[in-house]
Amino acid sequence: MALLRRLPPLVLVAAVLAGCAPAATGTSPASAYPITSHAISTTPGGTVYVEAHYTFADFGIDPTKITGMMWVPTGYNADSAAITSKFDISDVRAPQGWSLSLTQVKATRTTVAAARTIDKSSKEYTLSVLLKVQAKPRAVAGPYHLRATLNYQTKTQPLKVDLTVAR
Repeated sequence: MALLRRLPPLVLVAAVLAGCAPAATGTSPASAYPITSHAISTTPGGTVYVEAHYTFADFGIDPTKITGMMWVPTGYNADSAAITSKFDISDVRAPQGWSLSLTQVKATRTTVAAARTIDKSSKEYTLSVLLKVQAKPRAVAGPYHLRATLNYQTKTQPLKVDLTVAR
């Protein structure tokens, strides 16, 4: 009888802890696969998120000249800004019934402390590109290769996603 009285609070604690478990890699934007990973996998009809990283120099961008960015503190000595509207993808090459779409482009600005106290600190800027891949509902198990071009004004960078459909 005493066990039955303690059971509801134990169930509640278990449910709360289960909600804190990390998401499996690739199943959400917050747990995206690195685009270079050889372990990217999905199921027929599944969705997987993939993340690529670039520098501003890859696109010939001076990060201090971009307007419209709202920097939000994201950690110790770091800020980020969503700049998805400044980018797009084109030339998507994917198997019939598949889709590859641009979900988010985020700029990160990190302050790097100087090696000596008399030197000034510097800023490092990076770009994180989040892609969403949706597999064909009846995709056959095996490897798949998707390609696209990431565009910023007149500058481009190739995107290449290699993944496996598992049954």
